[in-house]
Order: sequence, then C-alpha cells, then structure tokens
Amino acid sequence: MGSVEKYEYVFDETVENRRLAGQHQAFKLGMGKLVLAPLQVSQKNLRILDAGTSDGYWLDDFRPSLAHPETCELVGIDITGERFPQSPPPGVKLEVQSSMGPWPESWLQSFDLVHQRLTLFGVGTKSKECVLELMKIVKPGGWIQLVETEHSSHEPNSPQVKRLGALIRELSIGMGSDLSFRGGAMESWIREEGFIRVGTMLAPICLGAECPDPNLREQTVEAYCFTATQLLKACKGFPGGLKCMSEVESESFISELAEELRTKGGYFPLRIVWGQRPNQV
Repeated sequence: MGSVEKYEYVFDETVENRRLAGQHQAFKLGMGKLVLAPLQVSQKNLRILDAGTSDGYWLDDFRPSLAHPETCELVGIDITGERFPQSPPPGVKLEVQSSMGPWPESWLQSFDLVHQRLTLFGVGTKSKECVLELMKIVKPGGWIQLVETEHSSHEPNSPQVKRLGALIRELSIGMGSDLSFRGGAMESWIREEGFIRVGTMLAPICLGAECPDPNLREQTVEAYCFTATQLLKACKGFPGGLKCMSEVESESFISELAEELRTKGGYFPLRIVWGQRPNQV
C-alpha cells in the first residue's frame, strides 16, 4: 500500500462542509434522487445506514424523503469521528465504525438500506471484501446501494479536467487501490452473493458551466478545485512524487482548472449499483 506520510489533510470545517455540499448536490442532480434502489420509503420503522458518512450530510438530506422519519433509525458510520458535528442532524445517529467490520451482532441482517458512496478507493485491494461486509448487515428484503466514480478518460473534457481525473486515479493507486470495483465489478459481486433485483446506472455528474442548475455552477467549481488542491498535496507526498503532471504544470493547475470549469464545464460518470437480499422462505 502506498504511503502518504508527507501529506497532512488541512481540515477547515467551513470549507470542507461547502466542498461536501457542492459534491453532494452535483451527485444528487446527476442521479435524479439520492436512492435509486426501490426502497419503500412509505414504511414505518425503517433502519438506514450510511457508510463513510462524514458529517451525516447524506442522511440529513435523505430523511425528508421518508414518510414517517420520526419512526425510522438513521445511522451514519465513519472510520473516524473527526468530522462528526457536536450536534448531529436531527434524527441521525453517528458512530465510529469501519465499513470493513466487524459489526455489532445486533446489526447483522438488520438494515432496510445500506448506502455507501466514494469510499472503496480508500480500502486498497479489499474493495470486494468491503462490499461483502456491507452486504452482511442488509436484512432480508432490504437493499444495498453503492456509489463510486467510473473511468472518465474517454470523456471529451478539457485538458485540466482530464488532469483532475488522472489525479484522482493517481491518488487511488498511490493509496494501494487496484480500482477493481470499476467496470461492472460491484454489480457482479452483489449478484454472486445471491442478491436479486440488481440494478445499475451511470449518472452524468456535470460541473461548472455544464451544470444544468445555474445556482450550483460556482459551488461545483469551488468544491472540485478544493478537492484538486488536496489531491495535489497528497500525490506529491507519494514515493516518486507527482506523476500525472510536472511540478511547473502543477503550479498553475488549480487556476486553469477553475477557468476551464467556469467557461467550458466538465463531466464525469458516476456508477450506482443496487441489489436486494432475498426474503427468507
């Protein structure tokens, strides 16, 4: 696994919350809604888990979609609680817990929906094991939904947006990921475990000038430029340093990326996969 010992993530709550909000809204717009799995949101007493929850933003936004949210249990987990707010969103419980397990005994096959977004690149070569662990806590009749970025090198993006895609890939590989979850793998893993009604969608995530909602254009520019800044710092800390661009090119990368996003926009595909654990006979 790669080393990031030289990289220290600069956490600014205000900036980070705005970045996450911009990314979240871009995803929501591209997907059409937060949950594509046909979860019966009209039911009472639903148990919903969001893995890699950060500050619980996803759960807080999804909660109004439930017909009886006051009866439902919404649990957000993350490997660290450093981004947990002092006062979690209403109706949301946040816990320090790895997506790799082990799980509390009471959680096994107990959730109506298990959701995870943009975390598999961080588990190295164990992305399949992570998915299998998450499936263990889906109840009979319940759903799992996974959301991850897909290959984007073939997209007709402008040069700096393409470099952003290359930077994301470089970070993933540097952290030890083999990116094995891309290219239809998540769907296959879910099917192999006997889940049914498996579905998949490739959602268009549009940034900057290409964003169909004018109110979100600048927010997506800021969100992804901040992300790019952090990615640059991380990749420079890997053995051998930055590989997808020269040091000179990196100095103007963020400003050029912002200009391209504002004038031309950008696009990348997001893969959503869902499946249902069969009801016990």
